[in-house]
Amino acid sequence: MSRDFSVKSRRKVWLNAALCLVCAPLVLLTQGCDKEEHGPDAARSKVKTSLPDGVDPSQPRTISFADMVALPDPPGVTKNDPRYQKTRIPAFPNSLWVKEGDPVKVGAYLHRVTYMGDGDYNLRFSNSPDSDDNYIVSEIPDDDDVPRKLRPLVVAARNYLKSQILGGQEPSKQGTELKPAPFVEITGGLYFSDSHVGDAPAPDRQGLNRASSWQIHPGLGISTAAPAMAPAH
Repeated sequence: MSRDFSVKSRRKVWLNAALCLVCAPLVLLTQGCDKEEHGPDAARSKVKTSLPDGVDPSQPRTISFADMVALPDPPGVTKNDPRYQKTRIPAFPNSLWVKEGDPVKVGAYLHRVTYMGDGDYNLRFSNSPDSDDNYIVSEIPDDDDVPRKLRPLVVAARNYLKSQILGGQEPSKQGTELKPAPFVEITGGLYFSDSHVGDAPAPDRQGLNRASSWQIHPGLGISTAAPAMAPAH
Protein backbone atom coordinates (compact mmCIF):
# COMPACT_ATOMS: atom_id res chain seq x y z
CA MET A 1 0.00 0.00 0.00
CA SER A 2 2.75 2.42 0.88
CA ARG A 3 4.47 1.75 -2.44
CA ASP A 4 1.23 2.33 -4.39
CA PHE A 5 0.58 5.51 -2.44
CA SER A 6 4.08 6.74 -3.13
CA VAL A 7 3.71 6.14 -6.87
CA LYS A 8 0.33 7.84 -6.97
CA SER A 9 1.70 10.81 -5.02
CA ARG A 10 4.59 11.22 -7.42
CA ARG A 11 2.23 11.02 -10.38
CA LYS A 12 0.03 13.67 -8.81
CA VAL A 13 3.01 15.96 -8.27
CA TRP A 14 4.14 15.48 -11.87
CA LEU A 15 0.62 16.15 -13.15
CA ASN A 16 0.32 19.34 -11.11
CA ALA A 17 3.71 20.51 -12.36
CA ALA A 18 2.68 19.88 -15.97
CA LEU A 19 -0.55 21.78 -15.47
CA CYS A 20 1.36 24.69 -14.02
CA LEU A 21 3.64 24.80 -17.04
CA VAL A 22 0.65 24.83 -19.38
CA CYS A 23 -1.43 27.31 -17.44
CA ALA A 24 1.30 29.76 -16.46
CA PRO A 25 1.57 31.40 -19.91
CA LEU A 26 -2.23 31.68 -20.04
CA VAL A 27 -2.28 33.36 -16.65
CA LEU A 28 0.46 35.76 -17.67
CA LEU A 29 -1.30 36.50 -20.94
CA THR A 30 -4.55 37.19 -19.14
CA GLN A 31 -2.83 39.44 -16.64
CA GLY A 32 -1.03 41.27 -19.42
CA CYS A 33 -4.25 41.89 -21.33
CA ASP A 34 -6.00 43.12 -18.21
CA LYS A 35 -3.19 45.53 -17.44
CA GLU A 36 -3.20 46.94 -20.96
CA GLU A 37 -6.96 47.33 -21.07
CA HIS A 38 -7.07 49.29 -17.82
CA GLY A 39 -3.80 51.22 -18.19
CA PRO A 40 -3.55 54.96 -18.87
CA ASP A 41 -3.10 54.46 -22.60
CA ALA A 42 -6.41 52.61 -22.77
CA ALA A 43 -8.56 55.38 -21.26
CA ARG A 44 -11.99 55.34 -22.94
CA SER A 45 -10.62 52.76 -25.38
CA LYS A 46 -14.00 51.23 -26.24
CA VAL A 47 -15.52 54.66 -26.85
CA LYS A 48 -12.81 56.01 -29.11
CA THR A 49 -12.51 52.93 -31.31
CA SER A 50 -16.17 52.59 -32.25
CA LEU A 51 -19.26 54.46 -33.38
CA PRO A 52 -22.71 54.33 -31.77
CA ASP A 53 -25.05 51.60 -32.97
CA GLY A 54 -26.99 52.61 -36.06
CA VAL A 55 -24.62 55.42 -37.08
CA ASP A 56 -23.62 55.43 -40.75
CA PRO A 57 -19.94 56.43 -41.15
CA SER A 58 -20.54 57.14 -44.85
CA GLN A 59 -22.75 60.11 -43.95
CA PRO A 60 -20.43 62.45 -42.00
CA ARG A 61 -21.28 66.01 -41.05
CA THR A 62 -18.81 68.45 -42.64
CA ILE A 63 -17.55 71.05 -40.17
CA SER A 64 -14.75 73.58 -40.48
CA PHE A 65 -11.53 73.42 -38.50
CA ALA A 66 -12.40 76.75 -36.85
CA ASP A 67 -15.82 75.50 -35.79
CA MET A 68 -14.40 72.29 -34.34
CA VAL A 69 -11.81 74.24 -32.34
CA ALA A 70 -14.54 76.57 -31.06
CA LEU A 71 -16.70 73.66 -29.85
CA PRO A 72 -16.88 74.00 -26.05
CA ASP A 73 -15.98 71.24 -23.61
CA PRO A 74 -18.99 69.18 -22.53
CA PRO A 75 -20.41 70.76 -19.35
CA GLY A 76 -19.82 68.89 -16.12
CA VAL A 77 -17.17 66.53 -17.46
CA THR A 78 -14.16 66.21 -15.14
CA LYS A 79 -10.61 65.08 -15.76
CA ASN A 80 -10.52 61.34 -16.53
CA ASP A 81 -14.20 61.26 -15.60
CA PRO A 82 -15.04 57.76 -14.32
CA ARG A 83 -18.63 58.08 -15.56
CA TYR A 84 -17.54 58.03 -19.18
CA GLN A 85 -14.72 55.49 -19.35
CA LYS A 86 -17.01 53.05 -21.17
CA THR A 87 -19.89 55.37 -22.05
CA ARG A 88 -20.23 58.27 -24.47
CA ILE A 89 -20.68 61.76 -23.12
CA PRO A 90 -24.33 62.79 -23.49
CA ALA A 91 -25.42 65.38 -26.04
CA PHE A 92 -25.41 69.00 -24.90
CA PRO A 93 -26.52 72.25 -26.57
CA ASN A 94 -23.92 73.73 -28.91
CA SER A 95 -23.85 75.84 -32.05
CA LEU A 96 -22.97 72.87 -34.29
CA TRP A 97 -25.62 70.55 -32.88
CA VAL A 98 -23.11 67.72 -32.72
CA LYS A 99 -22.36 65.21 -30.01
CA GLU A 100 -19.69 62.67 -29.20
CA GLY A 101 -19.84 59.74 -31.59
CA ASP A 102 -21.21 61.70 -34.54
CA PRO A 103 -19.34 61.05 -37.81
CA VAL A 104 -17.72 64.27 -38.99
CA LYS A 105 -15.42 65.43 -41.79
CA VAL A 106 -12.87 68.20 -41.23
CA GLY A 107 -10.44 69.78 -43.68
CA ALA A 108 -7.03 70.89 -42.39
CA TYR A 109 -3.29 70.78 -43.03
CA LEU A 110 -1.63 67.53 -41.98
CA HIS A 111 1.74 68.24 -40.36
CA ARG A 112 2.81 65.11 -38.50
CA VAL A 113 2.00 61.39 -38.43
CA THR A 114 3.30 59.21 -35.60
CA TYR A 115 3.25 55.43 -35.26
CA MET A 116 2.07 54.98 -31.67
CA GLY A 117 3.04 52.13 -29.37
CA ASP A 118 -0.50 50.71 -29.49
CA GLY A 119 -0.41 50.56 -33.31
CA ASP A 120 -2.52 53.68 -33.90
CA TYR A 121 -1.53 56.32 -36.42
CA ASN A 122 -1.61 59.66 -34.59
CA LEU A 123 -2.26 62.58 -36.95
CA ARG A 124 -1.72 66.23 -36.10
CA PHE A 125 -3.59 68.92 -38.05
CA SER A 126 -3.67 72.69 -37.98
CA ASN A 127 -5.41 75.45 -39.91
CA SER A 128 -2.09 76.79 -41.22
CA PRO A 129 0.11 75.34 -43.98
CA ASP A 130 3.22 76.71 -42.28
CA SER A 131 2.82 75.78 -38.60
CA ASP A 132 1.31 72.97 -36.58
CA ASP A 133 0.80 75.17 -33.52
CA ASN A 134 -2.80 75.18 -32.27
CA TYR A 135 -3.44 71.72 -33.61
CA ILE A 136 -6.11 69.06 -33.30
CA VAL A 137 -5.57 65.31 -33.23
CA SER A 138 -7.02 62.34 -35.05
CA GLU A 139 -6.04 58.73 -34.61
CA ILE A 140 -6.57 55.95 -37.12
CA PRO A 141 -6.57 52.77 -35.04
CA ASP A 142 -5.08 49.39 -35.83
CA ASP A 143 -7.81 47.36 -37.53
CA ASP A 144 -7.69 44.77 -34.72
CA ASP A 145 -8.93 47.43 -32.29
CA VAL A 146 -12.18 48.37 -34.04
CA PRO A 147 -15.46 46.51 -34.56
CA ARG A 148 -15.55 44.23 -37.59
CA LYS A 149 -17.83 46.54 -39.60
CA LEU A 150 -15.29 49.39 -39.35
CA ARG A 151 -12.20 47.36 -40.24
CA PRO A 152 -12.39 47.85 -44.03
CA LEU A 153 -12.57 51.63 -43.52
CA VAL A 154 -9.60 51.64 -41.16
CA VAL A 155 -7.51 49.46 -43.46
CA ALA A 156 -8.31 51.67 -46.46
CA ALA A 157 -7.50 54.86 -44.52
CA ARG A 158 -4.15 53.53 -43.32
CA ASN A 159 -3.25 52.29 -46.80
CA TYR A 160 -4.16 55.62 -48.39
CA LEU A 161 -2.11 57.51 -45.83
CA LYS A 162 0.94 55.35 -46.50
CA SER A 163 0.65 55.14 -50.28
CA GLN A 164 -0.55 58.64 -51.16
CA ILE A 165 0.90 60.84 -48.40
CA LEU A 166 3.87 59.04 -46.82
CA GLY A 167 5.52 57.78 -49.99
CA GLY A 168 4.75 54.13 -49.33
CA GLN A 169 6.38 54.14 -45.88
CA GLU A 170 5.09 53.53 -42.38
CA PRO A 171 5.11 56.67 -40.21
CA SER A 172 8.00 56.99 -37.78
CA LYS A 173 7.60 56.18 -34.10
CA GLN A 174 9.27 59.55 -33.46
CA GLY A 175 6.84 61.27 -35.80
CA THR A 176 7.07 61.86 -39.55
CA GLU A 177 6.87 65.56 -40.41
CA LEU A 178 5.27 66.52 -43.70
CA LYS A 179 6.80 69.48 -45.53
CA PRO A 180 4.96 70.98 -47.24
CA ALA A 181 1.92 70.03 -45.21
CA PRO A 182 -0.81 68.64 -47.50
CA PHE A 183 -4.38 69.78 -47.10
CA VAL A 184 -6.54 66.76 -46.35
CA GLU A 185 -10.05 65.84 -45.28
CA ILE A 186 -10.21 63.49 -42.32
CA THR A 187 -13.41 61.59 -41.54
CA GLY A 188 -14.30 59.76 -38.36
CA GLY A 189 -16.07 59.84 -35.03
CA LEU A 190 -16.17 63.01 -32.93
CA TYR A 191 -14.45 62.19 -29.65
CA PHE A 192 -13.69 64.18 -26.50
CA SER A 193 -10.42 63.49 -24.68
CA ASP A 194 -11.01 64.27 -21.01
CA SER A 195 -7.43 63.68 -19.88
CA HIS A 196 -6.55 67.40 -19.74
CA VAL A 197 -9.83 68.85 -18.46
CA GLY A 198 -9.09 71.59 -15.92
CA ASP A 199 -5.36 71.72 -16.68
CA ALA A 200 -3.78 75.11 -17.24
CA PRO A 201 -2.94 75.65 -20.94
CA ALA A 202 0.61 74.50 -21.60
CA PRO A 203 2.65 73.60 -24.69
CA ASP A 204 3.63 70.00 -25.39
CA ARG A 205 7.18 68.63 -25.62
CA GLN A 206 7.57 70.23 -29.06
CA GLY A 207 6.55 73.61 -27.63
CA LEU A 208 3.23 73.52 -29.49
CA ASN A 209 -0.29 73.99 -28.21
CA ARG A 210 -3.33 71.81 -28.69
CA ALA A 211 -6.27 73.90 -29.89
CA SER A 212 -8.98 71.62 -28.52
CA SER A 213 -9.60 68.44 -26.56
CA TRP A 214 -12.05 67.39 -29.27
CA GLN A 215 -10.56 64.80 -31.62
CA ILE A 216 -11.54 62.63 -34.56
CA HIS A 217 -11.23 59.13 -33.15
CA PRO A 218 -11.57 56.65 -34.69
CA GLY A 219 -10.29 58.11 -37.92
CA LEU A 220 -12.04 56.20 -40.68
CA GLY A 221 -11.11 58.01 -43.88
CA ILE A 222 -8.55 60.44 -45.25
CA SER A 223 -7.99 62.03 -48.64
CA THR A 224 -6.09 64.95 -50.07
CA ALA A 225 -8.22 67.92 -51.08
CA ALA A 226 -8.04 71.49 -52.25
CA PRO A 227 -7.97 74.03 -49.39
CA ALA A 228 -11.21 75.85 -48.83
CA MET A 229 -11.19 79.29 -50.39
CA ALA A 230 -11.39 82.26 -48.04
CA PRO A 231 -14.65 84.18 -48.44
CA ALA A 232 -14.44 87.25 -50.65
CA HIS A 233 -14.61 90.66 -48.95
